[in-house]
Amino acid sequence: MSTALGGRSNAPLRQSLLKRFFLSPLGIIYRVWTFSIRLRYADEEDRIKLENYPGPVVFILWHNRLFIGPEWHSRFRKKKHCYGLISGSRDGAWLEAFYSWARIRAVRGSRNRRGTQAIRDLVKVVREGNDVGITPDGSRGPRYQAKSGALALAKITKNPVLLLTFKFSSAIRLKTWDEFRLPLPFSSVKVTSKFLDYDYLFENRTLDEATQVAENELNRLTED
Repeated sequence: MSTALGGRSNAPLRQSLLKRFFLSPLGIIYRVWTFSIRLRYADEEDRIKLENYPGPVVFILWHNRLFIGPEWHSRFRKKKHCYGLISGSRDGAWLEAFYSWARIRAVRGSRNRRGTQAIRDLVKVVREGNDVGITPDGSRGPRYQAKSGALALAKITKNPVLLLTFKFSSAIRLKTWDEFRLPLPFSSVKVTSKFLDYDYLFENRTLDEATQVAENELNRLTED
């Protein structure tokens, strides 16, 4: 096990098998819940382009739309495995256990824990042909303000960025920093996505400028 300076463990925190076992009913509830939701694309051409795109994509969505993301991927990117960046903290350990039942594979890391190694791991899984999903406003916000990590990954791997957002017909809005959305079972969700090609983002822009372009475009597509 590697350690950080001062003797602090740099390995991501994980839940025990016993805790994962007791969490499994929540995973089953989540699968049934999201399976009941009707997902419809705002533009059928965007859906067809996405389903037929053969390579990996780095897709970004705001943190408050995360709940339905795994179900979207299982329906529209069936041929690809999906990895998500999850914090190396104790809270991230709960998320890793939960999302394992949602068919999302975890890469653990954050600014404060394994950040550099997490980027290396993400580059590796993309180059192996897998999709990666990232919430660019992170786990703590500010809401709807993108950090550069997702765009850095796309720049290194030379892959397109897929902007992804959802509009809910009926949803609970939690009193959290991002006003997290929980779509009601059997409700309808409108899906909007848009490819941003590598050349468009990076040919004449710095990483920070490309991040700002992606933030502006994703906010334009997002309907609250």
